Amino acid sequence: MNCEMSETRMRILQLLKMRAGMTVGQLTDALHISQMGVRQHLAILESEGLVEHYQEKQGRGRPPYVYRLTDEANSLFPTTYANFAVGLMNEVAKFNGPGFINKVFRERMKSQLKAYQLRLKGKMLPERVKELACIRDEEGYMARFHEEEDGYVLIEHNCPIAVIAQEYPHVCEIELALFRQSLDAKIVREEHLMQGSHRCCYRIPKNSEE
Repeated sequence: MNCEMSETRMRILQLLKMRAGMTVGQLTDALHISQMGVRQHLAILESEGLVEHYQEKQGRGRPPYVYRLTDEANSLFPTTYANFAVGLMNEVAKFNGPGFINKVFRERMKSQLKAYQLRLKGKMLPERVKELACIRDEEGYMARFHEEEDGYVLIEHNCPIAVIAQEYPHVCEIELALFRQSLDAKIVREEHLMQGSHRCCYRIPKNSEE
């Protein structure tokens, strides 16, 4: 992100990225600053074209304003040169066919699997899920992990390879297989960025070791 942007405004962008949309009140609670301060930061971000707002329909009373990121703001988050990668893969596919790209993805997954398993080795399932979240966060996916009564939840708020996944959706299924093999457990994707959600969400039932 822009190194000249204030820490508070960077935090606002991160919160809006992770939660899809927030009110001034919600941002105030999360940031522990005054509503006036939040509004001032939002005004600056709107003037820069990074944030927009809309009124959320509800029952009685005046509907609150909800703030969310613009497409321009989403470009601030890690993309790992995805546009260049897609262009390169398209050129490769011209000579070798689209099946060759999927083969490359599978080979890449094998390399990732070895690296992931090295870090997960010897850990119980909760620790494996937590460590996987750390790995994915380091890779730019803004990953978080938490435990619920019936299982563990892994959430990715950003996708550095979104442009690639749009062009080659099979990469998402290979990624899901990577998670299952890394955790050695059952895992279900409940939300998917490529299907209109603002995040990817995975659930791992307790006692689900395969």
